[in-house]
Amino acid sequence: MELHQIRYFVEVARVRNFTRAAERCHISQPTLSHQIRKLEEELGEPLFHRQRSGVRLTPFGDIFYPRATRILQEVKSVEDEALSFQQEVRGVLRIGVIPTIAPYLLPRLVEAMIEQHPGVTFEVSEDPTEILLQRLRHGQLDMALASPPLPDEQDWRLCDLLEDELLITLPRHHPLAGRQQLSLDELKQHPLVLMKEAHCLSQQSLSVCHRAGFQPNVKIESSQLETVLALVEVGLGLSFTPSIALPFMSPREVVFSSIAPQSVFRRISLIWPKSAAPTRAHLAFLELAQELFASMPKAKGEAVLPVETKGGTGS
Repeated sequence: MELHQIRYFVEVARVRNFTRAAERCHISQPTLSHQIRKLEEELGEPLFHRQRSGVRLTPFGDIFYPRATRILQEVKSVEDEALSFQQEVRGVLRIGVIPTIAPYLLPRLVEAMIEQHPGVTFEVSEDPTEILLQRLRHGQLDMALASPPLPDEQDWRLCDLLEDELLITLPRHHPLAGRQQLSLDELKQHPLVLMKEAHCLSQQSLSVCHRAGFQPNVKIESSQLETVLALVEVGLGLSFTPSIALPFMSPREVVFSSIAPQSVFRRISLIWPKSAAPTRAHLAFLELAQELFASMPKAKGEAVLPVETKGGTGS
């Protein structure tokens, strides 16, 4: 007994006509009749009474018909499940993230991805941009969340997700505190506390100062943003904080002001090598990230550009 024979039988039983059933099955009428006869021979019982006015089921045909339809329904269900399994997004995504993005954006992205595609697992690496780019080049990562511009940008594919405002950060009781905006000229005489220069946030902060026409007095550097904020809190200097960090920060005696006369933003993008062929998991993650941040307002300020600094990479 073959599956196509069962399909032919069910179709004849439904339309009660061999010619119409053959048309609906897209085969010739003699071929359909031959297959029905083979099925009857295998079962050892006739399935139809053949009459000039049409065909009708025999008593055995009446018994066989509901079972045949159930067989076809089960086969269709298995086929649908197999197709769904083939189309399911699965695999391991190796994502690199810079530290000033990782705790603020990555959990939201990973949670949404796993909710939509539970067959995907993640390996997350948190490093400065230069290390992430090296690992992307060597095939150790699939994608990275970072803040362009990048060195050798022609080698990379970038998908911009959002623009993140850089805010001047001050102790709550600082003489400049309490104002919604501060000009960069007002920072010239104050020491700064920045991330270490391997981090792009440090490069971007220095770029902001250089473009305003002064060399900042960097007193302290740290590899952790929370440590930078703690040092600002006790009055050891001012700093720049990405606005995406604010909802996640521990309560501190610090305040934030936008840069006047025009706010300054950094780009946050997904990055992967042009030479890499993205998998379905990569494409699904990219699509989800774009959808997730599509509703966020676009910046109306100016983009931060990195500058060359002593020992730095500018990214």
